Amino acid sequence: MIEESKVERLANDGIAIGQSWPLVAEFLDYMRNAGVALGQLQDFPGPVKHLLIWLNRNRIGLDAVDGDVVHRFLTHRCDCPRPAGARYQARHMRKPFVKGRILRFVQFLEESGRIKNPSSLDEGLRRVGDFIAYLAEQGRLPTTMKVYETSCRHFVTWLHQHRIPLAAIDDRVLRQFATHECICPGKFLHKAKRNHNYQFQIERFARFLIEHGVLSNVASKDAGGADHLRDFRDWLRRHRGIGECTIFEHAKAVTHLRQQLGNDPARYDTALINRVMLENLKSVSRVGAQKICCSLRMYLRFLASRGECSSALVGAIPRIPRWRLATLPRYILDDDVERVIASCDLTTSRGLRDRAILLLLARLALRRGDVAYLRLQDIDWDDALIRVTGKTRYTVALPLPQDVGDALAAYIEHARPVVDSDRVFIRSIAPYKPFMGAGPISLVVRDALKRARVNTPNLRGAYLLRHSAATNMLRSGATLDAVGALLRHRSPDTTTIYAKVDTTMLMQVAQPWIGRATCR
Repeated sequence: MIEESKVERLANDGIAIGQSWPLVAEFLDYMRNAGVALGQLQDFPGPVKHLLIWLNRNRIGLDAVDGDVVHRFLTHRCDCPRPAGARYQARHMRKPFVKGRILRFVQFLEESGRIKNPSSLDEGLRRVGDFIAYLAEQGRLPTTMKVYETSCRHFVTWLHQHRIPLAAIDDRVLRQFATHECICPGKFLHKAKRNHNYQFQIERFARFLIEHGVLSNVASKDAGGADHLRDFRDWLRRHRGIGECTIFEHAKAVTHLRQQLGNDPARYDTALINRVMLENLKSVSRVGAQKICCSLRMYLRFLASRGECSSALVGAIPRIPRWRLATLPRYILDDDVERVIASCDLTTSRGLRDRAILLLLARLALRRGDVAYLRLQDIDWDDALIRVTGKTRYTVALPLPQDVGDALAAYIEHARPVVDSDRVFIRSIAPYKPFMGAGPISLVVRDALKRARVNTPNLRGAYLLRHSAATNMLRSGATLDAVGALLRHRSPDTTTIYAKVDTTMLMQVAQPWIGRATCR
């Protein structure tokens, strides 16, 4: 037990300014009762006195101290006078224990009633516990739940530090948390290490709070924006006649662009569109630039059809040149395709699912969207057919090869989770639900290529197996018409790109160099 005289001497070391030092003595007594040893206790008065002097110089009351004030103090360019008559030096602020001592002092101010905090840390942590229990009921892995728990504890700690109650969480609060300079007590990730997944976990926690009545439906994304994009999807579906996979990609791109353009189409002008385009196109490939321009062009046409903006704005979207037949199809040989398919571990549910996906891509040359949105009723087991809609709304029945049918049956009977969905392919880990888009199909191919040690630096997604199926058919003697039928091309011109890799045909039409010229 520390003697009272020693506590008083620590508090009054130096000269007292005003009536603040009795508060320091009370804080040291609080820390003593908390079990802090005398050797550690002597490190507390200096940072606390410095904070009190800085607050006095900046005319900030104790009741106004929150996370922002603490951050300002910890980062200020110090010229504060010390109680002993000298001045503090910058190196004092860089000492690792300063932040911890200040945060403990703020905690003392809250518990002593000098700071009124509408945010309850205990309630926030209890809600985090409820959220983790909910994830456990879904069958999430323990490692996944641990990651969610850490990020959500960081969030509620930050809310408490900034006096934001759970009920006040909205889109602005989520953005503020994503970009804050962290001084939160605990071992949490700082700004440079917080990525998109970290923020997604927080948004998922916010949705959980909405579902349980803690929040109104204003967290994360505004409801008006969701309705607006729903109308955009319906317009694409009804008036443009494009497939669901393409609709999803357009909506995804527009969601990102709306954050830069704003939610009021009446304010859109050519200068704004050009600025947003330059910001987004400078770091993407030519194909990516084409997709972004196409999505925004579609969106502006949708707005113009509703009278929300001028139709002339469509002309402000740049056109990215891309010449037909200018590239070669990327492909791998038949032996490599078989190695990729054989790389799946058939003793696991994920291996059974991935093998069925890879066989559909390799044998039937399906697009990734065809596989992601395939439904149970699309498989005709009696007639050995599989119905595919593809990029358009025209449904085509393709023959179901024996090995593809066996792989699908094995997955559906032994590995597919029992869920209330008619999609064939379901996530292999909780939450068990269909893929949100076609992207995971490309990830299945990428992982299989890595397992099989097949090196394809130029193309590692689902289209690689589609190109490989067409190329290997041509090399086996099939005609371009047969390849076009398998690929479901509506125009023969689309299939002509594969003529570039038909070496047998090219050898027949190749002409010798005039004058027997040779290359040196």
